[in-house]
Amino acid sequence: MPSEDPPAARPAADRALRLTAVVCVAATFVAGGAAVWLSAATPPGPVPAMLDWLYWGSVASGVALAVPGLLLALRLPRHWLGWLLVLTGGSSVAAAFGCEYARYSLLAHGGELPLTALAVFAGGKFGPLIHLAVPALLVLFPTGRLPQGRRSRWAGVASLASMVFAIGLIVAMPWDVYAQGDPMAHLLAGFDLDLLTPPFVPDAVWNSYGTSGFKVIATASLVSGVLVFAGRFRGAQGELRAQLRWMLLAGAVTVGTMIGTLLYQVHVPYDPRSLSGIVVDLLFVFENLTLSLAVLVAVTRYRLYQVDLLIGWTLLYGALAAVVVGVDLAVFVGAGALVEDRFAGVVAAAVVAVLYGPVRVRLQRWVNRLVTGRGEPYDVVSALARRLEESPGPDELLEATARGVAQAFRSPYVRVELDRPDGTTVIVEHGSPHADAVCLPFAYRDVPIGRLTLVPRPGSPLSDGDQRLLADVVRQAAAAARATALTEELQRSREELVKGIAEERRRLRRDLHDGLGPALAASGLKIQAARNLARRDRAAADRTLAEVGGDLSTILADVRRLVHDLRPPALDQFGLVGAIQRQAERFGGGRLAIGVVAEGDLDELPAAVEVAVFRIAGEALSNVARHSGAGRCTVRLESGEGTVRVEVSDDGSGVPERALVGVGLVAMRERAEELGGRCAIAPRPGGGTTVRAIIPVGEQARPVGVGA
Repeated sequence: MPSEDPPAARPAADRALRLTAVVCVAATFVAGGAAVWLSAATPPGPVPAMLDWLYWGSVASGVALAVPGLLLALRLPRHWLGWLLVLTGGSSVAAAFGCEYARYSLLAHGGELPLTALAVFAGGKFGPLIHLAVPALLVLFPTGRLPQGRRSRWAGVASLASMVFAIGLIVAMPWDVYAQGDPMAHLLAGFDLDLLTPPFVPDAVWNSYGTSGFKVIATASLVSGVLVFAGRFRGAQGELRAQLRWMLLAGAVTVGTMIGTLLYQVHVPYDPRSLSGIVVDLLFVFENLTLSLAVLVAVTRYRLYQVDLLIGWTLLYGALAAVVVGVDLAVFVGAGALVEDRFAGVVAAAVVAVLYGPVRVRLQRWVNRLVTGRGEPYDVVSALARRLEESPGPDELLEATARGVAQAFRSPYVRVELDRPDGTTVIVEHGSPHADAVCLPFAYRDVPIGRLTLVPRPGSPLSDGDQRLLADVVRQAAAAARATALTEELQRSREELVKGIAEERRRLRRDLHDGLGPALAASGLKIQAARNLARRDRAAADRTLAEVGGDLSTILADVRRLVHDLRPPALDQFGLVGAIQRQAERFGGGRLAIGVVAEGDLDELPAAVEVAVFRIAGEALSNVARHSGAGRCTVRLESGEGTVRVEVSDDGSGVPERALVGVGLVAMRERAEELGGRCAIAPRPGGGTTVRAIIPVGEQARPVGVGA
């Protein structure tokens, strides 16, 4: 409740407000208990129509409003909504107490008890006040203050003023005008019930405009309140919009129960002393309980709950119930007029059964779009699938994903980031950046490959179901984009492979033709010359043969170089494990100790796999020796289940975040991917870096994605 008290006086004022709220609610319970006792003690008999209703509906409704109002007032003693609930609930219970006290006085004591006139006045005129509190709730919810906008503020003032004026009309209206057509009005002839009726207003004005004026003013107050709430809801964002959705839920429940009450009364006329009266009162209590709990949760603990699902099901089944009941009435009336009575029920049931399914499906879709801002999950996935089919490349796939997610979830901003195998990141954005963005990482084969950043629809935070749907949608889109990228990369690799084979053949031909060929021919000529010189100049022949020996040594070095380029000789000489141990000895030494651990059968691997593992291990060891500053490094080789695993881990400084990917790291990935494997570089737990590659072997080899 707003206050201009100095800060030092506020704790005392808050304690006084809390105590007042407790006293008011305690009085409400006392009045409710007294109403129960009086009802049991009152003998049967005729009473005026204004007093002929059951007390318990008003008592239960008043308690349903007063208790949440007390809880809110204890937590936020200066918040107007808590006091509005307390006072409204108290007025409802006061009406029940007044009604029961007046009936008890009239029937048990002939109207001789004191304050009987005041009890009749309260019992007859306080009851409708519970309905007039709704515009105030709509205007003040959830902050307890008027809206900020000029138009909304004036509309709120008009709604509250109309509400106060309508209450004044009820209180001031002459009893004979207020209780028109009451056949038992003569029972109150001896009481002065015009306690607050102004004497200066002519009776003709009350008779002509009193009742109709009240209805117009009350309706105007309600309409103004609804307009103020709608304007506040339309302009609200974030937490405020989340709070307002609770009132939207309460409004949906209220409208649904009102429609249900009207439809029920069409079938069963209202009688306060029969089952129909009990059902109507139960619905009324349920409305007020829903309203008060919505206010309490929204103002105090709204962050703990997701209201979208509740609103959705309320709207769905409320509308569905209205449609089914309407169809039920129309069909049963029509069937009864057209066919025999014994077949009317069968025909009507068949028609309703046929219509129920399609109506429910259409209503469900409408509710989903209204509440969550999107359609059915299948519709979202289907629309995205069509977009993906129309997108030719990976970049276009990501753009289609961003557009599809933005449209499906009505998001003002969507950003998709996809990490490429070469270390670069593709970024696609749709819309303008906003605050309150939600970042959802996604993976491909359990490997993080990107992130989706989404700004939820204003006032509609992403539910767990929406996040799971987004994760599934983006994961499939990422898989499609990654598959498309890998397909394009595979095509490029094939082209580069063909070109590389041609270039390698050209190089070998050039080396053989331009290097080894002339050198061998020259050596042959020198050997022939040495043979000719041997008969007459043995010294010259020896010098010529020595030159041939030097030439052959050079030729042998060239041949070894060619062979080494085709396949490292160490693999054939020492095997895979031995060759890697030689690499470890070459890169180790000093402060860097390198160990090699081998498990499984590593002797009968395909030649291409051996070369790939050897090259990956060599490149990783080179990076450790040159860049990591590590003191310990371990190379682990494992063979089994149709794969070969190589892992090189160190305790060095690690790879800096967002560091540029070098040629060596890209080469390691490419060597693994060429054989259908994968290779990844990741931080090592405890510090350092781990390079892990998995390469399929033999018949179990199959193409897999990048990552570890």
